[in-house]
Amino acid sequence: MNCREKVYCGVDVSKHHLDVLFKGRTTRFTNTIPGVESMMVKIGKVHYVLESTGGYERMAAWKLMDAGADVSIINPARVRFYALSMGQIAKTDPIDARMIGEFAEAVQPKPSEKPSKEQRLLTALVDRRQQLSEMRTAEVSRLETAADPYFLKLVKKHLRWIEKEIEALEKKISETISSNTLMEQKEQRIRKIKGLGKICAATLLAHIPEIGTLSRQEIAALAGLAPYNRDSGTTCKRRHIHGGRKRLRACLYMAAVCAIQHNPVMKEFYIRLVEENHRPKKVALTAVMRKLIIAANSAVKNPDFSVVV
Repeated sequence: MNCREKVYCGVDVSKHHLDVLFKGRTTRFTNTIPGVESMMVKIGKVHYVLESTGGYERMAAWKLMDAGADVSIINPARVRFYALSMGQIAKTDPIDARMIGEFAEAVQPKPSEKPSKEQRLLTALVDRRQQLSEMRTAEVSRLETAADPYFLKLVKKHLRWIEKEIEALEKKISETISSNTLMEQKEQRIRKIKGLGKICAATLLAHIPEIGTLSRQEIAALAGLAPYNRDSGTTCKRRHIHGGRKRLRACLYMAAVCAIQHNPVMKEFYIRLVEENHRPKKVALTAVMRKLIIAANSAVKNPDFSVVV
């Protein structure tokens, strides 16, 4: 049996560049399709390790996956903590590329799963809808303080355009989910849970495609809703949630607000935490968020799951 040592290549991703450390040398490529192709020609077929950088890594990662290379997308916080633990305080692109490579050699991350064409499109559509929703919120705020009639007219015109774009995106999101049988089945099971509507279901499918394959603890941790211990000796500090995927928490927050009003089980759970257990309302709402994501994961995992929430 041929047991070759796996070769890891750290790639520091920014908006315009890919800084690569390979065989002790740092090389910079453009974060474009030609740049990724040049990188593959020069570096070869190794295990590429990239940090998650808010979407700038996706094109490079997907292009490398299409070419058959092993690719791991990792949490940048883990690499930064690793660098600090090694006494590396300074932070530059070449240093980051080196630390990513060293971290990969120490941890040996598993290759990330290649998303399907529908999964990629759904992620892009959901992200774009979120961007437009944020723009709409900003424009509504400007509308409330507008004094000049012409300025008011411009803001209203832009708001009408945003509303039409969001409507078109929501239609395209529904079509994309319907075009994939597996995603459509997952969406239908998620939406059986009161509080999780079509937008929240689409967000879950876009940003946590692993849903249905994870344990209760894993799905809560991925969503950033798992409380972590802070105990030392005889001291037991209050537990706090940490990390996770920010977009998911924003989506689940609104779902929880809806659930405590229209979902009898979640409403009773929330009231019990607040009134009987004297938990702060924000803590109780976070607990509802965690129950919703766990219920969604169970509904997708088990077709015979009895939805009681």
